[in-house]
Amino acid sequence: MHKQKIKLVYVITHRLADIDAYCSSYAAAKLFHFLTKSTVKVVFPEGLNSITRKISKKFPVTTDNSPDFIRADLIVIVDTNNPLLLSEAMQDVIESKAKKILIDHHPMQKNAQKIADISFINTKVSSASEIVYDLYKENRLPISKKVAQVLLLGIMADSQHLFLANGKTITVVSELYKIGASIEAAKKILTREREFSERMARLKAASRVSLYSNDSFIIAFSRIGSFQASSAKALVDLGADLGVVIGGNGKESKASLRATQQFYKRSRLHLGTDIASKVSASGGGHPTAASLSSKSIDEDALGKLLFEAIEAKLGKLNIIK
Repeated sequence: MHKQKIKLVYVITHRLADIDAYCSSYAAAKLFHFLTKSTVKVVFPEGLNSITRKISKKFPVTTDNSPDFIRADLIVIVDTNNPLLLSEAMQDVIESKAKKILIDHHPMQKNAQKIADISFINTKVSSASEIVYDLYKENRLPISKKVAQVLLLGIMADSQHLFLANGKTITVVSELYKIGASIEAAKKILTREREFSERMARLKAASRVSLYSNDSFIIAFSRIGSFQASSAKALVDLGADLGVVIGGNGKESKASLRATQQFYKRSRLHLGTDIASKVSASGGGHPTAASLSSKSIDEDALGKLLFEAIEAKLGKLNIIK
């Protein structure tokens, strides 16, 4: 990477950025400013989700709502394993002649691999923030107390407050703590009282649930217009091994899937690669958490496709009455 040739860097992540996407983008922007001494702007297609907006106010970053990717010398794509997740920015990113760097912890889709000149992919870590931390260390760059706190937030959010952390993650958290990051402060920021609308969505999803079983697992399907991810998690909290919640707004159909760690260990069904990315080109995610969307498949058809994909992996599913 020739520093003198780089004047403008864009860091971009997936649409409606979650906490890890925001935090890893924030830290990556600081990292590439150190490396290139150039202007670095962050792009959040379709903005941020509700809790991430809270974090953005506490840890603001320079953003660009009308990015000119043609002028860019370098584009860093963070926490995004599929270009379709870049939403309206996708085509401009692909067509830009800028060098493209990919940083992610999800299994890569083939169309993502094609656009990347350099990739930093590690599916064994729980968050993109951890990979960005590794890049700081590899380049022997100092990490400020503020960046350390942001990285800790990203790691804790995507590791479910360290529930999914492995030994390496704990080591990273310890090193961030030594720099000055506070686990207590991170917990306080991440702890939130759900809004009325989200609580109603979760309850409605539970009231509309259809239950299936293959004698080994309980699979819960439901439909709700918003908060699909939260509602799928609620179904798992209620006792389902796998929760699937479908919704949409008339223009786009969406679905979120959540499962227990025990379900993944026993079934070896990876929700991101085995289900979400197979059903929709814009789908993907983790072994126990995935999402997808489609503008060409209606909600009924999407539900049927998801049911068939899950049944193909687990065997026949019988309805529980």
